This record gives sequence, C-alpha cells and structure tokens, in this order.
Amino acid sequence: MSRNTKTRTKKRPTPVKPATLRAVLPVRPTTGPEFISEQQMAAAYAARLHGLPLIPITAWTPQPNSTVRAHLAGGLSLTHGPAGFTAHTPCPNGAHHHTPIANGQDLRNAITAAARCTSLHGQARTLTLHQAAVTAEDTQTLDVAALRADHDHAQPHPTETTPGYNIALAAAEAHGHAAAQHQETNQ
Repeated sequence: MSRNTKTRTKKRPTPVKPATLRAVLPVRPTTGPEFISEQQMAAAYAARLHGLPLIPITAWTPQPNSTVRAHLAGGLSLTHGPAGFTAHTPCPNGAHHHTPIANGQDLRNAITAAARCTSLHGQARTLTLHQAAVTAEDTQTLDVAALRADHDHAQPHPTETTPGYNIALAAAEAHGHAAAQHQETNQ
C-alpha cells in the first residue's frame, strides 16, 4: 500500500468582503448663501494684515449693508466694509462707541477710551431753568393735620357731571343682573 504523499487541502471559503463604505462628503448647496463669502475672506485677511485679533473666516457674519461683523469677548465687535474697520466698543454707561480703526493699537486705544467714558449718552445733562431755581423756601413741609381735614370733607364721586358715567353704570348693573340670573338657572 502506498501512501498518498499528497496532503489533502481543504478549500476554505473565501471571506465575503463587506461593501466598501464611503464617507458622505458635504455637498455645496446650489441655491442660497455660499459657505464663505468674498467679504468674509477679505475681512479675515485684512484683519490679519493689520494686526487685529485672529478671527476665523466663518466668525465674520454678513450684514444687510454689505459689511461683515465679528463679535469678540466683552461685547466688543468689529465691522469690516469698503471704508475699513470700525470697532464697536461698549462703555460703562450702556452705549457702544463706533470708532474707525486701522491697526491693533487703534483697537486698544478705542477699548481704553470707551472704558474711561463718562458721557451720559443722550440723557438730560443740564437742569432746566425752573429746576435750577427751586430752593428750600419753595418747598413746603407736610402738614398731616391739613391732609386729614381735607379727607374728612371729601366730596362724593361726581356721578352727574362725568359724561357717560350713567351709561357705564347701567351697563355694569345689567351685566350683574344677567350673571345672577344665569347662576340661578344653573343651580
């Protein structure tokens, strides 16, 4: 008996390769606003050239007046338009100062000036002539006895002299009677 020198090889099943998964790439919309506008790119590039804070391109939001605006920390915002940059810096009195700037030093100066602002921004700054003329002699002390005497002699409500008072009173009474009748029928 001869031995079979050949070794038997079993065929292994070939593994089934899973379907190739492809990553879904974002598709640029054909309608509507672009992902990044020319104004946003121009503002980010100009800010970098002028030594202003590094602001990502997408942080510059388009405005209706064909400018772009970026908001920074502390309520500060920058606007870029054809005329250049404008800093909108908040002041302690609640207003925003609009300062044209050309570089980082101008921005720091605008922030400092707004922080030191003492203007009331539209509130009345001067007293009228009548307010300034009021003195201690013009004021009166409160006389409680006179107030009580006036209260004791108070007049009744002027029903006859008020136009439309009787009509309103009659309507209120009619409504009250109707509500009372409705309540009686439901009980």
